Amino acid sequence: MSGAVIGINLGNTYGSIACINQHGRADVIANENGERQIATRIAFNGDQVYNGNEATPQLVRNAPNVIDRFVNLVGRSFSELSEDDVKRNSAQVIDAQGTPSFKVQIDGKETLLSAHDVLVRFIGVLFGAAKDFMSGVPIIGTVLSIPGWFNDAQIKAVETAATDAGLHVLQIIPIPAAALVAYGITAPGLDGSLPANPDGEEGRPYAPEKTLNRNVVVVDFGGSSFDVTVVAARAGIYALLAYEHDKSIGGNVLDDLLVQYFAKEFTKKTKVTIRDDDSRAWAKLRNEAEMTKRALSASNSAPCSVESLAEGLDFSGSVNRMRLNLLAGSLYSRAQGNVKKTIEAANLDPCQIDEVVLVGGAARLSGLAEQISYLFAEDSGVHITQSIDADQVIARGNAVYAQIIVHLPKDSPERKFIESLDNTLAENKQQLCAPSLTQPIGIVLDAPAAGAPEYARVEKQIVDGQLFVTIVPTETPLPTRCTYRFPTAQGASASMVRIAKGTPLVRTDMIAPEPLDDDDDDDEPLEPEEVKTAYVKPDSSRLAELVVPHAKTAKTITVEVIVLSGGQATIEAKVDAETNVAASAKIGA
Repeated sequence: MSGAVIGINLGNTYGSIACINQHGRADVIANENGERQIATRIAFNGDQVYNGNEATPQLVRNAPNVIDRFVNLVGRSFSELSEDDVKRNSAQVIDAQGTPSFKVQIDGKETLLSAHDVLVRFIGVLFGAAKDFMSGVPIIGTVLSIPGWFNDAQIKAVETAATDAGLHVLQIIPIPAAALVAYGITAPGLDGSLPANPDGEEGRPYAPEKTLNRNVVVVDFGGSSFDVTVVAARAGIYALLAYEHDKSIGGNVLDDLLVQYFAKEFTKKTKVTIRDDDSRAWAKLRNEAEMTKRALSASNSAPCSVESLAEGLDFSGSVNRMRLNLLAGSLYSRAQGNVKKTIEAANLDPCQIDEVVLVGGAARLSGLAEQISYLFAEDSGVHITQSIDADQVIARGNAVYAQIIVHLPKDSPERKFIESLDNTLAENKQQLCAPSLTQPIGIVLDAPAAGAPEYARVEKQIVDGQLFVTIVPTETPLPTRCTYRFPTAQGASASMVRIAKGTPLVRTDMIAPEPLDDDDDDDEPLEPEEVKTAYVKPDSSRLAELVVPHAKTAKTITVEVIVLSGGQATIEAKVDAETNVAASAKIGA
């Protein structure tokens, strides 16, 4: 490889760039000002051009010449835009022959810039920061990400803007995919190693049966929207189960809450009320409130100070996380409701979810993770994954994916396949529309005795004295090959292996509360607790019953299940480390 690759997160409020460092890990690049999160904003003042965070102060003194929130406008006609898309305190969105555009003063001349023109400029800013960081190392390609609600026209518009900015676009992928790649969710390593807990070696490892197969919820709490995606992650292959996009929830709403809180604090201290038409004062307060919000993601409290906020009076205040959580309580509740709604749209129960991945700058605030955790029972094993800074996950995932692409040999089938994919929605790519398993396939075992050590762990998954152990879970793309190894009974000369399909179900148990003490007469009786458990009920008929002969000293049996795209299956059983098949069956051949 004669150069470097980068990943770009092109957010509607902030953008970022990541590359692969000398240790092979993805890092988010800082620009010349040391900023890793660069505001999606460009401002003009005379002959000066301000990019990124440098443009933010211009909102106070020169708002009509500040252009922001333009990424979500590209690839759309003006008639498609909603009132929320158009409404802003910066340069207004105008209709220029059906194209969303902005009219600004550049060096004293009125200039019309389309959303595409502005995006090309901004991507150029990110590209320039990456080139400065690389110190002469050529950048040979990039992967960008787009929200799940973008259509083909918007995806094509992003690709065109990146190309016009001088970048070679390797792929454009959905934001949830970038998040999953950043953490390597269920993806085996290049050396065949199995993925561990994304929080590192000290985190709780995944259960063995969940290492390669998990149902994952990706929660993207961005600056202008709240997106939830439910994904079936199967050995590094991801299938979309449900998606929900909500423009009424975002980091900007948190900014609004803080602005109103600090405005009331200012009035309490000074007896001066900020006038509704004092746009300069509101812009000052909003800029500082956003800085306060970002600071709260890293500390328990944060200040907010504004010089000459209104009528020449300064303001100085502070807020802590507890206060912010109280202010944002209804917002977090709505976010939780969206997560629950999306899980239900995937025909799943929260107890059938294995992991929640948080992305987006506003997701760094602790209140969101806490509220979402209430959806899941304490002992459910659901892991909320946030070990990577939520505002860096997407860029880092894009960089990892870019690195994977360019490391494939040019003439390899994998490289040719990736290069053959156009940048359109996944459902419009015939190559990606693989069939998937609609029912799990597994081994049916006799349930352990009530006194056995493992009985307590599986008690609620037992059906009519039988336990279903999944080998191939639902939503696994076909064709697939899965294996399962289990111990033989001591001293036995043969083992019966029963293979069946099953039906995923949810069991609900009502747990009675602890009785109150006689001294607790003033306390109200506690309600019974509802506990849900996911399990699989085996079908009454068997796909195959294999009698596997083996020596009495045999230790293990390995069952391999191969399912083709047409539904035909081959089942083979081997003993210990032997290569010969001891028993086999073909289904639907």
